[in-house]
Amino acid sequence: MNRRTMPATAALAAAVALVLTGCSSDSEPDDRIKGAGQGEDASSPSAKATPTAPAKVADFGLPDDIDVEIESNTTGDKAKDQILKEQAESLMARQRLYVDLDTNSRYLTRYYGGEAREFYVADVKKAKSEGRTITGTYRYYDRKVTKNTDDLAIVTYCEDRSKAYAKDVTSGKTRKTKPSPEDFIFNTATLRKTEHDTWLVQSFRGEGGAAACR
Repeated sequence: MNRRTMPATAALAAAVALVLTGCSSDSEPDDRIKGAGQGEDASSPSAKATPTAPAKVADFGLPDDIDVEIESNTTGDKAKDQILKEQAESLMARQRLYVDLDTNSRYLTRYYGGEAREFYVADVKKAKSEGRTITGTYRYYDRKVTKNTDDLAIVTYCEDRSKAYAKDVTSGKTRKTKPSPEDFIFNTATLRKTEHDTWLVQSFRGEGGAAACR
């Protein structure tokens, strides 16, 4: 998971395997999108990133026990800001996938394509068969468009899952885990523009334990 060079399928597996796990002991039951770092203790490992305004993204109907915090990271460049907006929405959509556990979800077809969509179809099926969903806090920050053309963009971003956990669908019991540096993940997502002028995440990879995100 810490290796930067992996086959596409392995990279996707490493990134998404972290979706249903976390490493801490408490969560904040609130589905609002807040500025990253708000309310964090200065001594906390996740307080390194400077708080910025929250991204203006709808809550996607997430339940109260899931909190998604996304930094705006706007640039003033219209094209890049549109990419960042839709990439933020894809992060919200990802959480919704593991709430609904529906491989025909409109959130999947709207925000994901290619390898990314194929992987989520398989992983959501697996999560559903194992009776797993998600709970806790997912925090995204340091989002940057590192490359963009008329129809392709690459976005890098940090992710903090130290307060994110898997939850049993039937019992509602949270599967809490211990804190770990692996909760801080450096992600790279490739997006392509559709004929409808929307952006779809085509592939992504994640590096757990990323020092740059702590």
